[in-house]
Amino acid sequence: MAKFRMGATAFGFAATALLATSAYAIGNASECASEGGSWMQLSNSDYCLVQIRPEEYRDPVYDGNQLGVAECPGDTRHDGVYCMYPVNIRPKPAVATPADFETTPEEATTTIVNDVVDDAVESGVNAATDAVKDAVE
Repeated sequence: MAKFRMGATAFGFAATALLATSAYAIGNASECASEGGSWMQLSNSDYCLVQIRPEEYRDPVYDGNQLGVAECPGDTRHDGVYCMYPVNIRPKPAVATPADFETTPEEATTTIVNDVVDDAVESGVNAATDAVKDAVE
């Protein structure tokens, strides 16, 4: 009976090691939860706040048992106890700044007024030129 229990225990550890998610493969909320982490979205990106395992639990057999991750690819928190594991990093949306515009609103208004005046002057000059040509003929 003791051999059966030891065999069953060994099988259980082996199955856990084979079926558990890798400490380096957190890719969604369920994998984050299987490592004992909390899923969060910050600045339009997804992170898993998860504990970093102590040295004695870094063996792959402990993967997926809600003990945390063996190594942290992101930023650490609370003196290296927790990891902000980056999962989906998305770029921040671009925000227009005044430097992105070629002209200020005042310059744009002045340009529009100048264009209208130039068009009016050109129309008047053309009309006067046509009138003079008609009078001469």
